Amino acid sequence: MESDVLGTWPEVGQPGAMSTEGRGARENGSSQRPAGYCETARRLLDEFGEAVQAVVSLHEQQFHAIVEGDSDAGRFDVLIHAANERKQNAKYAYLNHLHVHGCASTEDGNIDSGRT
Repeated sequence: MESDVLGTWPEVGQPGAMSTEGRGARENGSSQRPAGYCETARRLLDEFGEAVQAVVSLHEQQFHAIVEGDSDAGRFDVLIHAANERKQNAKYAYLNHLHVHGCASTEDGNIDSGRT
């Protein structure tokens, strides 16, 4: 697909399209999470990451639809809203687990963000 103003854009899912591979919590097949995370925390963090990727993907699809002149690009708004709700639910499920379970906490009881 080609845009007069923005240049050439790859189709979603095609080489060169926006990708989440190699970004976020996993890079080169290894986890970048602190070792203190339990399996539930890992799963919840993965679910949160997937929800974030879904929101980004929908925004990307909407962008491409608008660039292509799709008069019904607004159809993505409801999908984006629902995806944002799933993302928020996944985020708070993860954060609540860390708070209640205490995994990935430092000695002072604060959640370890992995930053130094």
